[in-house]
Amino acid sequence: MDKVTVEAIKDAVWKLEKQKACDLVQRGLAEGLDPVAMLQQGVIAGLQVVGEKFGAREYFLAELVMGGKVSEPCIELITPHLPPSTEGRAGTVVIGAVTGDLHTIGYGLVSTQLELNGFKVHKIGINIPSMQFIEKAQEFGADIIGLSAFLVTTIPYCPEVIAYLQDMGLRDRYKVIIGGTETTAAKAEAMDADGWALNAVSAVPLCRRLVNKPLAANAPKDWWANEKRLAGAGQQGAAR
Repeated sequence: MDKVTVEAIKDAVWKLEKQKACDLVQRGLAEGLDPVAMLQQGVIAGLQVVGEKFGAREYFLAELVMGGKVSEPCIELITPHLPPSTEGRAGTVVIGAVTGDLHTIGYGLVSTQLELNGFKVHKIGINIPSMQFIEKAQEFGADIIGLSAFLVTTIPYCPEVIAYLQDMGLRDRYKVIIGGTETTAAKAEAMDADGWALNAVSAVPLCRRLVNKPLAANAPKDWWANEKRLAGAGQQGAAR
């Protein structure tokens, strides 16, 4: 029997072969395959293909949901084998899917990537009312609120969270980021969010930028940060 490769794991994930993907991950762990590579180049890369096929209308909502069901047990198998971050705590993130959105696939992957890179992440679930994001951010002392919106119909709940923060006098306390298949940097800028990332891997440098942590030289660049708001925060800090 041939040894497991990350490419084989990737293919099983995007082809939605749940049992095969799990079996490959278990064999890979037993064979000593790098767990980080299995996660990033295997499971996450496979999910990115699922997202690309969804965007190209080759896959539909059922396949997108199935992609999450395929990946979740694989990630659960890999997570205990991931190395702890050696950089110390980078920041605290509260993340979930906004009202009307029932997809765990996006924010679950973002959470895993952020945890791997030193962030403390609190996943608060799906179909979360706007005010609950703020309540949880206060409860956990978050630096960043992550809003996952996979559907066009759920994106309007992202600026609603921002508006509530503004009304409560808390807008400058939290950085608000958005993500999901139908989100873009332009939409994030229009609602005056603090940032947007194309995928889970790109969410890491975005969040590091928002908490003033250095970026890796080879960090992906398909993310956007609201530099105007960051500059304003810096000026407020200098004034203090």
